[in-house]
Amino acid sequence: MKKTPDPLEYLYDIPTDQEQWRDLFFSTVKLRGDTFIRQIIQYGYFAEQFPSCFQAVKFTESIDSLLPLVKTGGANLLATMPTTLSTYKNDISRRILSLPNPKTFLRLASFMKENWDDIQRIATSENSQSPITCITSYDFAEQEFLNSENVRESFRLKSDFIDGIKDCILVSLGYKYRLKLDIANCYNSIYTHSVSWAVCGKDIAKKYLLTKEPKSAQKIYELADALDEFMRYQKNNETNGIVVGPFTSRIFSEIILAAIDHKLSERGYVFRRYVDDYKFYFRTEAQAQESVPNIEKILNEFNLNLNIAKTEITRYPFEVIASIKTDFEDVIKTEGVFGVLNTATQLFLNGEKGAYKYALKFINNKEPHTDDFSLVIASLLNIMLLDPKLGKYVVAYLQNHSNTWNKEKLDNIVNRELNSSLSNELQEEALLFIQIIKELKLNLTGENLIAILKSQNDFALVIALDIWKNRNKSVVRTRTEAREITSAINNFSSTLAGESYHGSRWFLLHELKMHQLLNDVLMPKPKYDAFFTKLCDCKVTFYNGLR
Repeated sequence: MKKTPDPLEYLYDIPTDQEQWRDLFFSTVKLRGDTFIRQIIQYGYFAEQFPSCFQAVKFTESIDSLLPLVKTGGANLLATMPTTLSTYKNDISRRILSLPNPKTFLRLASFMKENWDDIQRIATSENSQSPITCITSYDFAEQEFLNSENVRESFRLKSDFIDGIKDCILVSLGYKYRLKLDIANCYNSIYTHSVSWAVCGKDIAKKYLLTKEPKSAQKIYELADALDEFMRYQKNNETNGIVVGPFTSRIFSEIILAAIDHKLSERGYVFRRYVDDYKFYFRTEAQAQESVPNIEKILNEFNLNLNIAKTEITRYPFEVIASIKTDFEDVIKTEGVFGVLNTATQLFLNGEKGAYKYALKFINNKEPHTDDFSLVIASLLNIMLLDPKLGKYVVAYLQNHSNTWNKEKLDNIVNRELNSSLSNELQEEALLFIQIIKELKLNLTGENLIAILKSQNDFALVIALDIWKNRNKSVVRTRTEAREITSAINNFSSTLAGESYHGSRWFLLHELKMHQLLNDVLMPKPKYDAFFTKLCDCKVTFYNGLR
């Protein structure tokens, strides 16, 4: 069995003498191109919203075998479609999360690796609180990592949330008013060609496109143009909008937003930005109000617009560091796990948006009182429905304390909520509930299995078919439902006829084959693809199935 790669192995060359160790201890170990590509594949391929059973570990292990198949030069590139998942945005609208085709994702990651120093430079902004890398003390030295939530959690790096608040407090000195702004549908609104405007300047980029002048712009224009091309090939060659989910998109967007930051700074604005959320500081309310159309004009130069509904002007004080940890430590002693969740609710209602996430991390190793079963379950699942991004913490807690729960009650609750999510076509929520069933070895109702088979939720389909194949007895069904399940599987198989590895159902096609989730007669047989054949040869799967 291959050893799971440790990204730190690629972070530095192991010192051979005491002098080298001393130099390393007192220096910052920078993120290198070869380290970058391993980190971005293992931790930046799946967005943090995906359940933990979906991983890119085996993908990372096989990089060296796969890279020759995705050379960044040449003209024989084909556009692909990502597999998508409808996720929660707010009570009115949904956000489409994407898992790009591994071939086009690896090609983009490889290009970024080859040009990593230049990309870091053009993606840098002094006003950004969401840089693409972070430097933190780790083990025996300061080290640079990709600044993604998955990396922070995997290496248990300190959160930068409090540092961000402190920075805003310092920046706001002398300014009584804060203007909060948000870009409307940022990733979906990004015009991919605007990346060349960001790195060259709009006028120079357009001139170079037509005349190949000035020659001094050639290198940086070609870098931006290639980034644009490889980004588009992840989304069917579309120029409007980039895939939402992989960390490569964060890097791409940060290049554009960093250029906007420079323009705003040149005009004298005092501000901080976290991804696409801005905080501007002014001495008077009138200045704050008058600035809005001028700020939007700069965004418009890059085909971006403000979300006016989220525009907010606040008078000092506007930055507060809450004593969340102390509150939780006090209440856990007297009121237990439910007390912590209830306190988090109070904090959330008072505007502390991170209270639930912190609470779920805080209680992870805390045993709930037996009498609190119904209250804790109700709180956990409601938190998950309120913000499905927190689902992985809820699932982890339920797993860690599986002996505490009444299995029959939990069966009923989870299947009921799964049924509701399927009925309302809430893909992310349905995926979380089917994952709970998988990880906690709960029963799955025949009705819910049939509904999943009829859905277009490819991630939930893989888990459901895995349960049907490998834990068949846990599917509770009547004789009628048993016949319906057989019919639904046949119908599902027929819908895959003509699907290819370049289409949006690549993930499903690959995992069906890797885990043999259908019998040979029903198994789809897409057209040969050298890259996916290599994935199979390397035993690369993106799903940790039942054992």
